[in-house]
Order: sequence, then C-alpha cells, then structure tokens
Amino acid sequence: MRRYLFIALLLLSATATAADTYRVGSEVLTVGDSAARAMQMMGKPDFKEPVQSDFGGYQGERWQYMRDDGRVVIITILNGKVSDIADRSR
Repeated sequence: MRRYLFIALLLLSATATAADTYRVGSEVLTVGDSAARAMQMMGKPDFKEPVQSDFGGYQGERWQYMRDDGRVVIITILNGKVSDIADRSR
C-alpha cells in the first residue's frame, strides 16, 4: 500500500514541476528566469498583452508564441522575470 502511495505522490510532484519549465531545443526556460533569457530562447513574441492588477495598474506582460506543431506557449512576465509558463493547444 505504501508503495502505491509513494508512486502516486511521485507522479503528482513530477506534474507540478513540469508546469514550471519549457524545453527549447537543448535549453530549458524556468519560472524565475529573466525576461531577457526568455526573449533570447524563444525569440520575439507573436503577440503581447498587458497584465493588469486588480485595480487596473500595469503589472507586466503576457507573451504568446505560436509553435509549428499548432501549440501556443504563453509566458507571463512580471517584474522582469518569468512568473508562469503555459503550453496549450489551439
């Protein structure tokens, strides 16, 4: 029984970690990396949109990249650092 619990917890932790990274060739973009590193690895975004606070103030940007395989990678930049990475299908 403990063995199955350990395997389940291991799979859950691996899933949570995978959401904080994105592989580009042989390099990995990680939450906490600088916006400059994201731009260096991913190139110029296909679309940018501002991220606003609850009060309407500017907090950062959300960069969208259209990948060749039909997926959309969305990188959120707050305070000059990558704060979220989302990989979605269209």
